[in-house]
Amino acid sequence: MTIGFSIDCIRVLFVMETENSKNEIKEKTMKTILKLCLCAVLICGLVISTYAASQEEEASSLDQETQKTTIKELTIRNSGFRSRASIVIRYRDEDKKIVEVIENGKKLPPSEFSRYESIVREVLEIPQIDRLLPEINRAKRRAESPRISEESKIREMLAIRRRLEGMDSDVARRYRDMNEIQLMNELNRMTEKISESSELSQQEKIQQLKDVLEKINAMELAKKEEGRRRRLAEIETTNVARRLIVEINKSEDMSRDEKIAEIQQLLQQSREMDLIREQGRRGSLVEFEAANTMRKMLQEIAKNKDLSDQERAKEFDRVLQESQKMKLKNMRRLIGIEKFKFELHEFLKKEGLLPEGKAEFILRSNECLIDGKKLPDEIHQKILQLSEESIGKGFDRDTKIVLQLNEDS
Repeated sequence: MTIGFSIDCIRVLFVMETENSKNEIKEKTMKTILKLCLCAVLICGLVISTYAASQEEEASSLDQETQKTTIKELTIRNSGFRSRASIVIRYRDEDKKIVEVIENGKKLPPSEFSRYESIVREVLEIPQIDRLLPEINRAKRRAESPRISEESKIREMLAIRRRLEGMDSDVARRYRDMNEIQLMNELNRMTEKISESSELSQQEKIQQLKDVLEKINAMELAKKEEGRRRRLAEIETTNVARRLIVEINKSEDMSRDEKIAEIQQLLQQSREMDLIREQGRRGSLVEFEAANTMRKMLQEIAKNKDLSDQERAKEFDRVLQESQKMKLKNMRRLIGIEKFKFELHEFLKKEGLLPEGKAEFILRSNECLIDGKKLPDEIHQKILQLSEESIGKGFDRDTKIVLQLNEDS
């Protein structure tokens, strides 16, 4: 009996201790959970307060920006009989960006603002254009007067051009195009007057044409403008460049090396202005004039009786190499023909086949004739090879070259 009681007491005590430990664990767990919850609440409060502060700062900065930016309002009413239709456009004064559009009392979404941008430009720019119209009309009248110098006319048109530059409305663009056409016409008249002047020396003509070209370059039309204005600038720049090459070639005060250097510099300048393109016709006109000038130089060397055969061949080859540096790709045949004519004369002379007087030379794929007399096949084949190397074109049945030998005889 005693043993059983003791065991039962131990069991009771063990059970009681176990229950007490469980309660302590539960109590500790609850305290831990409460602490964690309190921390979470504090963290959430901190985040919310930080977000609220940032929102307040952002709202404050927006308010400050709004205060700095002046919002203006433009009201457009329908002029129809008894019509009450109206459009209210609010825009920022600094950049004319639309911030709100209310059409017949209804606010429109920002996606539709672009429809009203041209209206804002037109309405805001019309007063400026009206104030400028007397100057535009005056410049137009003065452009027709022969008593006023081209320099004065150009200065006036450039001043109008600057006034119209910042306007984007269709009306402003039309006046800008009209002014641009007048400006290019005056530049063309100026260059023509310089080229045809009998009072200016060749060097004065060259310098004045360079000055005109610099004026056009200063306008930066070829790089900045698009459409019609860009085309006008390209045409006039090409026109001046061609005239300048012609005047350089006429100069008797410049050596051949100086002429070549001037033409090379002009070609480089034209390429930098993007006037010369692979497929561009206007650019090829500048190249053509340069190639034609180099061709004339080669002709002068070939006809120069003051040079020995060796000196003539050396000078001819040197100028030919300089022309190749110009990279006149489309004009290779033009210069190549002069090379072929020169080398043909030298070859026939060496072979004892060059006639003393003028003679007609004909080259085909199957024969070679001088004044109707057929040359030997061996000579024919060498001349064929010479022509292909110089001109860069192979012969077929339809190819034919006709030249005059000893043109200056």
